Amino acid sequence: MSTFPSSTIKDIAESVGIPNLKDDVATSLAQDVEYRIHEIVQEAMKFMRHGKRTKLTVDDINNALRVRNVEPLYGFSSADPTRFRRTTVGSSATGMTELFFVEDEELDFETILSAPLPKVPLDVTYTAHWLAIEGVQPAIPQNPTPIDAKADLFNKRIKLDPSATATQPVIPGIKPGSNGAINNTGNAANSQPNNANSSNGAEIKPLVKHVLSKELQMYYERIVSAVLSQDEVLRATGISSLQNDPGLHQLLPYFVQLVAEKVTQNTRNLPVLESMMAMVRAILDNDNLFVEPYLHQLMPTILTCVVGKRLGESPQEDHWALRSTATDILLLICNKYGASYHTLQPRVTRTLLRAFLDPEKPLTTHYGAILGLTRMGNEVFKTLVVPNLKTYSTIIESELLVDGQDRESSFMEIEGDVASTIRKNEASHCLEALLVGLRSLIRSETEKQKYAAKDVPTAEGLREPLTVAIGPLLARNLLREEATQQNLAGVVAVIETC
Repeated sequence: MSTFPSSTIKDIAESVGIPNLKDDVATSLAQDVEYRIHEIVQEAMKFMRHGKRTKLTVDDINNALRVRNVEPLYGFSSADPTRFRRTTVGSSATGMTELFFVEDEELDFETILSAPLPKVPLDVTYTAHWLAIEGVQPAIPQNPTPIDAKADLFNKRIKLDPSATATQPVIPGIKPGSNGAINNTGNAANSQPNNANSSNGAEIKPLVKHVLSKELQMYYERIVSAVLSQDEVLRATGISSLQNDPGLHQLLPYFVQLVAEKVTQNTRNLPVLESMMAMVRAILDNDNLFVEPYLHQLMPTILTCVVGKRLGESPQEDHWALRSTATDILLLICNKYGASYHTLQPRVTRTLLRAFLDPEKPLTTHYGAILGLTRMGNEVFKTLVVPNLKTYSTIIESELLVDGQDRESSFMEIEGDVASTIRKNEASHCLEALLVGLRSLIRSETEKQKYAAKDVPTAEGLREPLTVAIGPLLARNLLREEATQQNLAGVVAVIETC
């Protein structure tokens, strides 16, 4: 006989619309219900034991029901323990039966109606932010500051070891216990956590070790030695590996730091500069590397190779090719990341224009700036360079004229005047860079005016206005070229721009 009463089965049957349930059917159902309840309780006790508890909870029952593919009970889970009360039902004739029930709390309607209304709940909102980029947390309000993280670490250590005292962390190169001044040995004092925002404005960053495997360290050393090698085959192999290897993400910050250090320390070593620019180009061509966080470190090194005052040990070295390569890399970065960083190309253009318009800068710097502005596009050259051509042409014209003779295309060395020859060479390169930009602009403007119905003057008719617009030196060189004779509509557009 089941301990589960058959009368309860009949009551449940009547509640779902099944009246007059037979006694034998109710008894059989009661036995089956008892079996099922035992099964659920045993399964729930497994969850209780795995949870290291001795008290069975509603969550254990719900988990057992889910395991048995039965819908869990809703509305019975509560943070407060459920309190049952006991009573007896029946009579002395039929027998007394104990009954347990959950006592309902009596509520006073007057108290409920007079209570103040609760606050309106806030709408659910979602925000996104970078927790870390390349293992480094950005300094944004959503992320904890290094000072807060350090204070939390101290508190955890004290909680784990009550006998321990809060001591200052020892940072290499910093002398603990000093008053915050920099001593003669170059060591700075470590300030207390509550004095981190003191008047000296110093910010102590926690030391984070970046662990590299031995294989990656060996790879890094081999790549660096190969790129800096004088063996062309070995150098090409190293550059190819940087360009195609998909597993270099952990080494990327080290390569970027290497490029910055080598360019800064070897401005007189042209082969090293060429190797570093080849490394930068290979890194940018590798689609598996996320280079965007390191653009602020790469851009100064690239601009140094574009507008540097002197690159190489001797001015006779071919630093012009290095400047051209660095300009191509600069243009690649602007085209590749300009959509993500809208201020990237304007800032680069502003830097190049400032170098071009500064008369105190050497002609080598002017050449790199002209080359960069030319490759930024015809619109940039037309807007920024063309209006200044007349003034600038006087600078290079004074370097190309010797004893009244025009030698803009001559590279002959004059005995006893090597410096003058170098200046002529530099002025000739600047002149050629300007002519390249003008040719491209004239062709572009001619294409725009191709279907315009207007009369174009002859070359002789344009000579005087073009000379007034861009100076006699540039006008003379342009009009003697056959390509210019075929694109006179573009010449008119250049004159109108000035």
